[in-house]
Amino acid sequence: MATEVKHVDPRVKRTRQLLFQAFFELVKEKGFRAISVQDIAERATVNRATFYAHFEDKYALLDSFIRENFQQLVASKLPDSSSLTTSNLELLVVTVFDFLSQIHHEGCKPNDKQQIDPLFEEAVQQELYSVLFNWLKRVPTTGGPRRVPLETTVTAMSWAIFGSAVRWSQGTRAVSKEEMAKQVMTVVMNGLPRTAQVQISE
Repeated sequence: MATEVKHVDPRVKRTRQLLFQAFFELVKEKGFRAISVQDIAERATVNRATFYAHFEDKYALLDSFIRENFQQLVASKLPDSSSLTTSNLELLVVTVFDFLSQIHHEGCKPNDKQQIDPLFEEAVQQELYSVLFNWLKRVPTTGGPRRVPLETTVTAMSWAIFGSAVRWSQGTRAVSKEEMAKQVMTVVMNGLPRTAQVQISE
């Protein structure tokens, strides 16, 4: 389930950041498979009980690490009050491309890909889905029922954006992320107004 950035006790926030930093360093050094909760706790200078007070295991830490980094990047580009407009949607698409270029497989060992890829894809796609769903549900329809359920529309949109970004990030990147975003926007915008029965402003 997509998470939300919440105001938390500064001490809790600091501990989470220590755990995130330790986790990131260890993944780059040893690989995800090779590290343990004990390794992370020792690097973060906390005990195992403190680790488990924040995360169930290293997989939960990875999930939170991905989601919180994505949320922070989106928040830095788009205000909380942002709504669905063509310019905001294009900015969100570019942000997804930015995120993948910054974090996807950064320091990831080859034998970690099978474990990390599904977790990474699920976390980012769900966070992207959450942003798009919150935007679309606030847009009034132009008349008549939606041709397909809103959930189906948002799922298709989120995977179109995310899938394109993954392919771009793993390729030669011969085309700039801005140009790729325009191409993705062309595909999305050709279908969205009809299927969702909405009028999107510039």
